[in-house]
Amino acid sequence: MIEWAPDETVWQQMYDILRERIESGAYQPRNPIPSITHLEQEFGVARGTVRKVLGKLKEDGYLRAISGKGTFVVPRAE
Repeated sequence: MIEWAPDETVWQQMYDILRERIESGAYQPRNPIPSITHLEQEFGVARGTVRKVLGKLKEDGYLRAISGKGTFVVPRAE
């Protein structure tokens, strides 16, 4: 379980972790990220928190949801 810093919201910290995974290549472009259920369990947060974080990552251009297939990492421009 992750230890959350008290001076920042949990969703913001989770956002930063997932963004770093995308930027570092831990989550590869065009590949799916783990499921919402997996992320809920990994981070020990509610489904709504995961959805908020994924929504912000989509809004910021890091992820793209494809109906019926999953959520995928968007390739970044070099």
